[in-house]
Amino acid sequence: MKLKVYSPEGKATQKKVDGLDSVFGIEPNEHVVYLAVKAELNNLRQGSVKTKSRAEVSGGGKKPWKQKGGGRARAGSTRSPIFVGGGHTFALSPKTYNMSLPKKVKRLARRSVLSDKAKSDSLFVVDAFNFDKPKTKDVIALLETMKIADKKLLILTSTFDEGLMLSGRNLKNVAIIETAFVSAYDLIDNEAILMDKASIEILNAQLAD
Repeated sequence: MKLKVYSPEGKATQKKVDGLDSVFGIEPNEHVVYLAVKAELNNLRQGSVKTKSRAEVSGGGKKPWKQKGGGRARAGSTRSPIFVGGGHTFALSPKTYNMSLPKKVKRLARRSVLSDKAKSDSLFVVDAFNFDKPKTKDVIALLETMKIADKKLLILTSTFDEGLMLSGRNLKNVAIIETAFVSAYDLIDNEAILMDKASIEILNAQLAD
């Protein structure tokens, strides 16, 4: 698949870059994308919630009142959930929500999202990012020239680019990630993806079937 390449200033050029059909041109598998996103979000959960059961709260050693004759319901302990200070009926305890998926499934999910973005013309490639000095206005100018300034955007950079990171970190709805570490959730949680030309080569090598 041939992908159009823009200049570092965001202007259209005659250049094109080869994206493997097995990475950027497959039929998206929606269920696999769902599984990958579900696993990633589950793995972000701390699972540290904790409430005390009736076995863990203090008190309750003595029967609060006699069994009969008081006109009240029977009670054997003040640790019962019906009393103030009693334990929770269904007490929560720490647990892990981790969900693992095969590597092939994770790669297929990323290929599916990239293919969908390419098919819907939401994937943009620039020759390179030139941000020697941190200037947010330069990133804004680039996005405005490419007419994607109003979109929720993911920027993929082939290598850690401090100038780009510092220039774009204050922009609303813009996320910047190194290409080698991008996940299916990162790829799908946006309206458009902008990457440098070298990122295509990384994705071709990383996700080739």
